[in-house]
Amino acid sequence: MKVRIFLAITALCLAALPAPAQEYVPTPVTVSKEKVRQNGRLYYSHVVEERQTLYSISKAYQVSVEDIYAANPSLHETGLKKDAILLIPVPGAPVEAQTVEEAPQKQPAPPAQPYTGPYQEYTVRWFDTLYGISRKFGVSVEDIMAANGLTTTGLKSGQVLRIPEQPVAAETTETTEGQPVTAETKEATEQPDGGKKGAIETIKDIIQDVKGDISGRFDNITYQPKPNVEVALLLPFNASGAANDIYMDFYAGVLMGVRDLEKAGTGVKLHVHDVATGIIPSQQQLAANDFVLGPVATEDLETVLQRTGGLVPVISPLHQKAAELVDGHVNLIQAPSSAEAQYEDLVDWVFSERAREDRVIVLSETGMENAAGQVITEAMQLRGESFSTLSYSLREGRNIPNRLPDYMAKNRTNRIVVASDRQPFLSDVIRNIGILLDRGYDIVLYTPSKIRTYEIDSNQFHNAQLHISSAYFVDYYDPQVKQFLLAYRALYNTEPSQFAFQGYDTITYFARLVSRYGDHWMRMLETGTEKGLHTDFHFQGRRNQAARRVVYGKDATTRRVR
Repeated sequence: MKVRIFLAITALCLAALPAPAQEYVPTPVTVSKEKVRQNGRLYYSHVVEERQTLYSISKAYQVSVEDIYAANPSLHETGLKKDAILLIPVPGAPVEAQTVEEAPQKQPAPPAQPYTGPYQEYTVRWFDTLYGISRKFGVSVEDIMAANGLTTTGLKSGQVLRIPEQPVAAETTETTEGQPVTAETKEATEQPDGGKKGAIETIKDIIQDVKGDISGRFDNITYQPKPNVEVALLLPFNASGAANDIYMDFYAGVLMGVRDLEKAGTGVKLHVHDVATGIIPSQQQLAANDFVLGPVATEDLETVLQRTGGLVPVISPLHQKAAELVDGHVNLIQAPSSAEAQYEDLVDWVFSERAREDRVIVLSETGMENAAGQVITEAMQLRGESFSTLSYSLREGRNIPNRLPDYMAKNRTNRIVVASDRQPFLSDVIRNIGILLDRGYDIVLYTPSKIRTYEIDSNQFHNAQLHISSAYFVDYYDPQVKQFLLAYRALYNTEPSQFAFQGYDTITYFARLVSRYGDHWMRMLETGTEKGLHTDFHFQGRRNQAARRVVYGKDATTRRVR
């Protein structure tokens, strides 16, 4: 299958990547019997065989591809290689305290003058980042660091932070002599460098305008369309070895998008770089583009952001957690909608559909904190509307069909929200919902979209009228999707994966923005919603917040309702 994609790409004269002589067929995955414990967590030790894929491995072990990446960060750089040993999280395994004494960590030096202004305290949770906390409270990262004497952005679970309610220090920068000056002084003394007009000068100007919210209304700006767009694509293809399926699929979708853009009159010059080699283009190479698409891994993104020096927009194309970097880099744009945005949309959906007499019940798992549950619970509480909560452990699951009716009504719609994305708990909820449906209760179930990746009978989704808010969903009845499928099959002789759709949507959306608005295109990010084949784009600041609402109907249909 991948051979045909390689050949088609070569035929398009945009890349020449090696491929094996025979057709690609994934090797079946056998779950390893060997387990190891690291940092208090239990993992399977899996030896990669030739032609196995991360997708097939994740399915065999019943974990997500993202979970495998988290346990094996080097995969972002090396890709999947034969005979490599992967750590695969054991689903549902408890985390034990580490028995090995850890070396004492160097503590950041306290501030010279402890912060004494008005503040509120916040206890750091295991999934928190400094960027996320700053966004939550509307306070800059720099002010939080200054108020707490932090010298790095690293945090510890249980750490108590002071969140200042007013600026701690005025924003400063440095002159070439190293003396701090105010932003106003810098603006007065800075002289144009006569370099690339457009990307470099415009980004500096735009940074000042869009550092807060982007209104999208710039009546004094003249937008000069650009018929030709230059893009640097940075992905870890690992083209010299066993090419990475995910990034090759994404690239194949990008090429389809370039083709369709050119048919519509927008020329796209694509500069492709395989960052799996460890070679990052120079600042001059990057700044010559209208935007940089990629790379994926957080560490690679940080390297590229430092190298661009804020002179050209950088778009994070696939990694949802890279959104944490947005607040610290004014030229970074997060294309994939975050899981947090999807959870918040799911909660909005619950209450927008709720009739006056409907019952709303939130189910959570006792003793198993997870990011999905935390965000959903907090979002429900912030709505200020009435709902019931029931928390139980998996050991109590068998008794839930007898307990849950205390919160429900037989003559009303019962909207049940699951504040967890863990497979064992979601499977247990689905089983219990099935029992209550047989007893005559009218139930509408709302869960994180991750439920689709688990081995749960989809018929149960339809019976429970499952509602999910997802970053992506492909409507195969859509005429544009049908047209894309026919063209993709004809060119590559295979079916497009979700990553091929993502590549197509991402390149077409951002290239069209540049084509329409020229060098000022970043100002237009927040001007509306644009629908793609696979995902939508609706920006708040430089984060995509779009979520597609999908319903599994009792008539066995799966449809997008927004």
